[in-house]
Amino acid sequence: MPTGLEDELGDILQKARDGKSWSPKDLAQAAGLELDEVRRMERYELTPPEETLTRLAQVLDLDGPALSAIARNAWHPKEPAADPGLDLVCLNVFMGTYPVKCYLLRCPATNETAVVDTGANPEAIIRKAQEMKVKPSKIFLTHAHPDHAWGLDLLVTEFQCPTWIDAQEPRPAGTHDFQFVKDGQTIALGELKVQVLATPGHTPGGVSYKINQTILSGDTIFAGSMGRANSSWQDLYRSITQTLFTFSDDTALHPGHGPATTVGEEKRHNPFFCGKS
Repeated sequence: MPTGLEDELGDILQKARDGKSWSPKDLAQAAGLELDEVRRMERYELTPPEETLTRLAQVLDLDGPALSAIARNAWHPKEPAADPGLDLVCLNVFMGTYPVKCYLLRCPATNETAVVDTGANPEAIIRKAQEMKVKPSKIFLTHAHPDHAWGLDLLVTEFQCPTWIDAQEPRPAGTHDFQFVKDGQTIALGELKVQVLATPGHTPGGVSYKINQTILSGDTIFAGSMGRANSSWQDLYRSITQTLFTFSDDTALHPGHGPATTVGEEKRHNPFFCGKS
């Protein structure tokens, strides 16, 4: 069965009206709906009829068919093709009851390995590294939110390696050995070249990491949606359209939550971007 999407209709409506600085009441008025209807949709209690979805899409500048497909659970992204030039292990872990993804990235030629985000579950990463018989030499953080950086102290104690993060992010507890990344920078991991992509918007210093045809995108984009714009909605939108979407359609996107997808899948099926890229 396909992995469930990170965002449902209610999440998408909230994020789209955030982009317009609208309240639920503003959305209800613009779409000719009762306020209670909007609130029920955003609480995942109501899937409205097709004509209502079309009206919502129009006033929120979303693609109607793409929004409807997600509302009706009729679309899931095709899984990206495996990249033969790297080993990427996704760990599906939890921060409490909240599902999070973190990654072990390994160079097949040299066995050098990096952790990408902690998933707030360092024990799972340590167990998997032991199973793989690797000792990571780097920790890459996409941003400093607890579900991506908590437990850093245990990883640093276990692996004795530096942590890479953007200087605009808060310093997660657990280490003083930070290396600060810059947009466009390339970091060697064995024979792999890890390219830093500045993707702010979810946080001021959010970054993604590109290796070959694979991007580890943190909370910038989710399959069928975009991240929560805690810092800047406009910056987040630009990070997706002017950075992530500049790569080829077969480029894999591995987010911090929800299923993996590709640039092409999101251009064709994401209601925020379908028909605009």
